[in-house]
Amino acid sequence: MPSRLSSLLDLQSIPRTQIESLFSFAESLKKNPRPVRNRGESVILAFFEASTRTRLSFETACVRSGVGPVLFDGGLKTSLEKGETVEDSLLNMAAMRPSALIVRCSDSLDLPQLALQLKVPVINAGWGVRAHPTQALLDVFTLKSKWSSLEGKKLLILGDVKHSRVAHSHVELASHFGIKLGQCGPEGFISENPIFQTFQKLEDGLQWADAVVALRFQFERHDSTLRFSKEDFRNLYGLSVKSLRALKSESWVMHPGPINHGIEMETEVLQDPRCC
Repeated sequence: MPSRLSSLLDLQSIPRTQIESLFSFAESLKKNPRPVRNRGESVILAFFEASTRTRLSFETACVRSGVGPVLFDGGLKTSLEKGETVEDSLLNMAAMRPSALIVRCSDSLDLPQLALQLKVPVINAGWGVRAHPTQALLDVFTLKSKWSSLEGKKLLILGDVKHSRVAHSHVELASHFGIKLGQCGPEGFISENPIFQTFQKLEDGLQWADAVVALRFQFERHDSTLRFSKEDFRNLYGLSVKSLRALKSESWVMHPGPINHGIEMETEVLQDPRCC
């Protein structure tokens, strides 16, 4: 991993050529992993929100790249318990001169403004409901490996689109690659962004789609005022063996995880050959 890279906070400010170069590099690593000896560099993973897949993916990438991952996990037994701010914590981490800071945080942090102060590259590993560029890049990289071209492909995002940082990053990527976006979900979960074609019925959206991203039902983003139950969500918008009958045989199904089994997706769906 190079010691100096521009920060990755969103995808709208990155040119398509740079993203394609990143995809090409990822494809080469996928075909021919290149283990590297430790070079004495470090990357700090500052995770102020819970994570499994994203955190372990970055830790694994660091180890395979010969860079030592240093984990700052939430705030447990750190100065955050003494009242230190997140901003001061990150400034102290940057003063240790890591090769990069990988940050997962809430909306309350002004990540772009802070990145200007840190003087080290910052990688957004999930920022509140605003953006999750690395997850969207992984999704599109996966689809790109299955299709010869992304241009004109139809991606249906299912569920809580309005509060999904993954969905917001997909909006930014779609404009780069000519991907058409659709959405399906209950009132209060639907994005007002005109880039989306909205489907009231799941069956209609599945028939339209070349690929589907089912989003986690984010209980922590909602309060008790929801006008529908988990059962209603599952029955109307959940992926199941039955609902997937409407999806084309050559289409694909994805989920960024973690999965609420039996709500946005039935466990049996994971055995469907279209699930990638």
